[in-house]
Amino acid sequence: MGLNDFISSNLWLVLALVVSGGYLVFPRLRPGSTSYKEVGALEAVQLINSRKALPLDIREEKVFLEGSIVGAKNIPLANLASDVGKLEKFVKRPVIILCPTGHRSKSAVRALKAAGIEEIFVLKGGLSAWSQAGMPLSKVN
Repeated sequence: MGLNDFISSNLWLVLALVVSGGYLVFPRLRPGSTSYKEVGALEAVQLINSRKALPLDIREEKVFLEGSIVGAKNIPLANLASDVGKLEKFVKRPVIILCPTGHRSKSAVRALKAAGIEEIFVLKGGLSAWSQAGMPLSKVN
């Protein structure tokens, strides 16, 4: 039995293989789909300490003022596209995006890419995971 015979005898199986492979490959080919990396709390601390990464808190200002990572800059997600210019001096530094659970952070990646920031990290699990890891939150005055 040759390859052609196998394919014609198992056409549905081959088609299922091609479609499922497409589901795995095509999302990775979209622009911006792999433009960030998720990091845990400890990795974030290492990036901040060793590479002077900027923690960027995209929560609303009122919530940000209640507590965030020390040294975090606040630009709410709703304002990020218009205020992204405020990040010009951070273009050469890694940026760690912070939100409550990590889901909204992924929406901020496109705006940061447009600002020329190349190294973008998302805090996996957001600030709730940060707190659960026993990491401190600093109140902003």
